[in-house]
Amino acid sequence: MLKLVVLSVVVLAVQAGWNPDPLPETGTDQADFDSHPAVIQARKMSKLMTNQDVVTTCRYMLFKNPLPFHEANDACNSLSWPITNTGIGMATVQNEDENEDIKNLLRLAFGMKFDRHKPYKYGQWTLIGLSKRVNNNRKLEDSELGSDNVNLSEWYYTNNHVANFTKFHNEMPDQQSKGKEKKGTKEYQNWIQINKKGYWDDTYSTKALPYTCEYCGKYIVLSKHVSWDSAKAHCEDVGLQFATVNSESDNKELLFAANAALGEELGGKRFNNSNWVWIGEQEEMIEGVGSETWTHHDGTELAYSPNWDFKTQPDNWILPTRGEQNVAALSRKDGKWDDSFKHKKRPFACMCPERACSF
Repeated sequence: MLKLVVLSVVVLAVQAGWNPDPLPETGTDQADFDSHPAVIQARKMSKLMTNQDVVTTCRYMLFKNPLPFHEANDACNSLSWPITNTGIGMATVQNEDENEDIKNLLRLAFGMKFDRHKPYKYGQWTLIGLSKRVNNNRKLEDSELGSDNVNLSEWYYTNNHVANFTKFHNEMPDQQSKGKEKKGTKEYQNWIQINKKGYWDDTYSTKALPYTCEYCGKYIVLSKHVSWDSAKAHCEDVGLQFATVNSESDNKELLFAANAALGEELGGKRFNNSNWVWIGEQEEMIEGVGSETWTHHDGTELAYSPNWDFKTQPDNWILPTRGEQNVAALSRKDGKWDDSFKHKKRPFACMCPERACSF
């Protein structure tokens, strides 16, 4: 499943003396690759995200702005869910499905291609919240290398859960080191990064990398500006649903997703299209005339009473060439709603069929 923030691309400098082994490559039939559902979905989603520094699945949020591990962990913990009001925390990956999500996030954020000639360049890896806490102060011997030798009881996530799944690439982890022990700068690779191919490697806590936080969200906001009808079609095309709001907590969660995806800074005048997000609510029309009854896009009842923008909304404004304002958008400023014309092009919200994880 797939879910969405914006900063400039930073090219990470290669640290002197650190020359990791290239990742092993296996033959791939291009036709099979191109037809894989996850690849198709990732490509479709990437076309709907413009100039974003955060990309999202229903389970995770990947931040493209690189940070060292501990700063990344603080950043993830600073994100407060509108429901739980607690820090989200860095990503945990405990099975192949979750690993696929991380891989797809990297592809969405930085493109599908993995550069095997420069395997450790910026944009090919993301930090997750896993580190080795036992037997972690020495370089491993050759006989200890490889995933078959990994002792899972030595690896913990930032939420203190023990790891029960890994996918290290050839002869990793190796716990390489840098710095001088006498100078107190000795450091070992005890933190985990995942690449676009879904393989793992250990890295230094001080190396700045894109990072992934937990999300477990209901809504995914996409930044491409489209009409209301196109928004509905795009959501369905990537296996999601056009966002519907059934409670105040839903509304708060959607606003959180919008701010995470698009940033909290608003653009231009109040009704600048960038300041509003299409949602899947519409007015029931009777022979082309608004009935003042609002429903979800699928015709089901809207049981929630939204906080409309200003006391006069919805005002069902009519233009001779555009008809009546009969669809809803959510304000990125305060989560209030406004009725609008379908033709306006705005960011839009999709909804996960179900939560990918639990709180």
